[in-house]
Amino acid sequence: MDFLRVYLFFLLQAQLLVHLAESAFPSCLPDEQCTRLSECSPLLRFLKPKNMTPAEMEVFSQRQCGYDPNGGELVYRVFVCCPAWDYVLPNHRICGQTPAAYRVARGEEAELNQMPWMAMLLYAELYMPAWNRRLVSRCAGSLITNRYVLTAGHCLKRLGYELRRVRLGEHNTLSNPDCVTEMNGRWKCAAAHLEIDVEWSIRHEDYMVIDQRPYNDIGLLRLKFPVRYTAAIKPICIELGYAFSNPSFDNYTFQIAGWGLTLWEGYSNVLLRADVTGRRADKCSLRLGLRADTQICAGSLGGSDTCKGDSGSPLMATMGRADEEFVYLAGITSYGYNQCGSGPAAYTKTSKFLEWIQWNMWEQHT
Repeated sequence: MDFLRVYLFFLLQAQLLVHLAESAFPSCLPDEQCTRLSECSPLLRFLKPKNMTPAEMEVFSQRQCGYDPNGGELVYRVFVCCPAWDYVLPNHRICGQTPAAYRVARGEEAELNQMPWMAMLLYAELYMPAWNRRLVSRCAGSLITNRYVLTAGHCLKRLGYELRRVRLGEHNTLSNPDCVTEMNGRWKCAAAHLEIDVEWSIRHEDYMVIDQRPYNDIGLLRLKFPVRYTAAIKPICIELGYAFSNPSFDNYTFQIAGWGLTLWEGYSNVLLRADVTGRRADKCSLRLGLRADTQICAGSLGGSDTCKGDSGSPLMATMGRADEEFVYLAGITSYGYNQCGSGPAAYTKTSKFLEWIQWNMWEQHT
């Protein structure tokens, strides 16, 4: 116990940077509450007596919001910005917020931090010898809370690969941190991306494959620890909060994104985006085998669609107006035509699985 106390003292001194002047403390984020570390269960459970990884220590970085010199041991003296429980869906002031201002065919590079909920799924190559197994990206997903990522069900089990980690805050896989040149010639850089182990995953119990097409194609990942929202890492909304005026999604303009195969150049190193339009289900049902109650059909006359490598990535809809605008996860990339760019794709309809998502997050909490 004495060793643990000494370790925690030095860990917290280093990670929380204890200040004696209250004016020096930053404000907490909207989904956080300033409370004693001893009372913050979502964080306290991740303190370990030794061998914390840099990613685990990052959980505590820049979180101190107060200090009580009369509190006794350090965990009682230090106040931290305590995050919401990981099963709680964020509200529209937190989720789906973008900066002011699948393989993607005929896509264009996304702006830095434009889609901060994008998650890159990393797999170990099982066909390689153990000493030479690298992590490769084969699917994508969407961050929906500070600890859960939503993806396609078929992404959880892929022949020859084992899902290991999720990378958040990624833009260009060739650089870390990611930087871009702005119009004024200055460099703008994001924070370094964050890689977190997958602690638990579940695929929908009614998942099935018929004629090589997956149905009820949805999966949920729980990260090893919660993340703190930044400009580069934020959740997307999966609750509308009001009746959707166009439940069929006909002629609705969506956005898609991913690092998957491009039409001409193979896998993309940078996050690409494109606009697609919702199509009538009966126009897609014959060739795609679409089920209108649980799937969305979307594509573009210009050839923009999602392809292999973009599985699990979001089909995004911008909702609301002005300062109440947010991005909604309308669908999850499931499958499309064999030839990339040749037609619309099928997406799992998120709204039909909302109860399943919430139930499984709650089950992991209890």
